[in-house]
Order: sequence, then C-alpha cells, then structure tokens
Amino acid sequence: MSFQDLILVSSATTCLLFVFLLLSLSHQQRTNSRYLLGYLLLIGTVQLVDIASKPGDTLHLLIGPLALMLGPLFYLYVTSQTPCSKASPWLRVLLFSPAALVTLHWLLFKGQVIATPVFSHNTVLHSIAPMELIYVLATISQLRHTSHVLSQTADGSVPVKLSWLNYLCYLNLIILLLESSYYIVRQFDVLPAMNSRALLNTVLQLFLLLIAWRAAHAPQVIFTEQQRQAARQKYQKSGLTPALSDYYGRKLDTLIRDKQPYLDSELTLSTLAGQVGLNPHNLSQLLNEHLQTNYHDYINHWRVKHATELLKNTSRSVEEIAYDCGFGTRAAFYTAFKKHHQLTPAKWRIQFQRPDSVRQSNSAGPDE
Repeated sequence: MSFQDLILVSSATTCLLFVFLLLSLSHQQRTNSRYLLGYLLLIGTVQLVDIASKPGDTLHLLIGPLALMLGPLFYLYVTSQTPCSKASPWLRVLLFSPAALVTLHWLLFKGQVIATPVFSHNTVLHSIAPMELIYVLATISQLRHTSHVLSQTADGSVPVKLSWLNYLCYLNLIILLLESSYYIVRQFDVLPAMNSRALLNTVLQLFLLLIAWRAAHAPQVIFTEQQRQAARQKYQKSGLTPALSDYYGRKLDTLIRDKQPYLDSELTLSTLAGQVGLNPHNLSQLLNEHLQTNYHDYINHWRVKHATELLKNTSRSVEEIAYDCGFGTRAAFYTAFKKHHQLTPAKWRIQFQRPDSVRQSNSAGPDE
C-alpha cells in the first residue's frame, strides 16, 4: 500500500469512527447532529472512492459532486447549532446547487446528451477547496452575527458551544486556505513536484485529529437535548417557578453589576446564593436552566469581563489584574481569559493598544 493510500484509509477510518459514535447516540441526539454526521460520512466516502478508483474512471467522477456537498453540510451543521440563524428550504436548495449542477453535467455527458464536457474533471477537483472556502466564510459571518446578538443580552455571555463552533470554523478555514494556496502556487511551478493528493489528505487527517482532540478536551460542547431533559428532571421538585426564576434572575444581574461579588476570590456558590436570597440548589438551577451555564463559568465570565476593562484602561500588570479580579492564581486567569478571547491577557492588551486600522485588519474572531 502506498503512502497516499495509507493516508486515505486513515482519514476514512477516522471519519467512519466519528459516524459510528454519532449513530450510537439517541434518536434526538442523532437528529441534532444530522448535518455533522452527513459531513463526516461524506468525507469518509470521498476517501474510499479515491482509494477504489483512478483518474479517468467513471467512479472517480463522483468525487467532485460529493466533495462539493461538504461546504453546504458544514454550513448547515454550524448554523443549526446556533439560536439566531436557521436555514430556509430555499437556502438549502441554493447551498447544494453547485453539487447538483456538476452531477447533472456528468449525467448528460455520460448519457451522450452533450458531446463534449463543459468543464474537465480536474477543474471540478481544483474548485472544491475555493467553493468550500466560500461556505466557511459565510458560516463565520453567521457566527459573528450570532455572537453580536448574544452580547446584547442581559448577561452578555457566549455559550461554550459557540466557542467550539468558532474553533471548528477557523480550523477549517486554515486547512482550506492551505489547500487553495497550494493549487495556486503549483500553477506557477514554485513548489517542486509532489503527490498533491497525499499532501492534501495528510492535512485533512490532521484536521480530523485536531477536531477529535478538541472535542475530547471540551465534552460540554455536545450539550444535547437529552442532557437538558436530565437537568430538568434534576430540578423538577424545586420550588423555583418560571416567575420566580425571572425575578431572581434580574436580582442576580443587578447584584453582579452593582456589588461585583465576583471580585472576591473566596466567593462560593453558597455565599452568592445567600446574597441573592436563594439556597445553593436553586441558584444552581437558575444558572443551568435559564442562563445555560454553571457557577464556575458564570463567575469567570464576569471576572474576565472586568479584567478586560482593566487591561484596556490601566497600565497595571497582568498579575495584579488577575488577583484584583478575583482569580486565585495567574494560571487560572490565563486559562479563563483564553477561553473567552482566544488570546492571553498580555497579547490581547498588545492587540488592543494597536491603532484601530491595524487591530481591525488583524482581527481573527468574534471577540474583537
């Protein structure tokens, strides 16, 4: 087996393993992840078709239409996981139209309805990465809009899953930019001749492994309906009615903004609950059911928000700011800050202090 075939088999196996894990979930969970399941299944299928056929074979022609569906499935998966954007039926048709047109073109050619193909198979293969790049950029635009909408809400928090989706988009963006750049420089013979399929599939395998690594280190990104049901059952005997939740939610928000209890590094769930007028169990319910977060992430969100203002408006050291904002250690501050801004505090401050034009051109995410 050649190195190229080994990489193809490895990529296909990784994708099909993901598919198997998704299929093992409950019906509700599978429905929620149907586009991700289709995306991974399609990648694995493309790899298997590439292994089983050679350029010029009829089977090999399937790679183009199948790969052109990756972008639409990626877009639909990401947008289906956000609360502010859903794809209409007409948009779905539009998203898959390039793949449908290529399929129709090859059917007409193979059926001898048209004598000469309008475009070659290689042209289709080289257009896959740029086309998928367009879909990923559209997805990032939707996520930026969603982040902006959520930032205008009462608590201004961004769900953990949204951070995961941003990670997934920018990782995919990097891979596609590398692939598109490779095809461009090859046109000018800048790079030495090499097995392009092996190279690109090696990059794809790296992409899949990074996804697996990220998901393993942040399992909370798969916060499914089944888990929500479990949370509701956990609190079903609670006396915290929807009306009381709204009342105590407003009270908590006022307390956090006016008294800033999160600046106390010794603050605990019990202490905060007493200040709000709830018991710890009911405060945990309020945070989980109505703010979709937990006590630790909620407090760290406000500490990071306060630290951000100090980084912008003062010249105090990062260590001083960390302790003044309620973090017990410098490491805890760095971990929480990077989770919200994808940068260390020091790097974020340097980026913020650049001229506006430079800062905007170097912005790489929704936390600008």
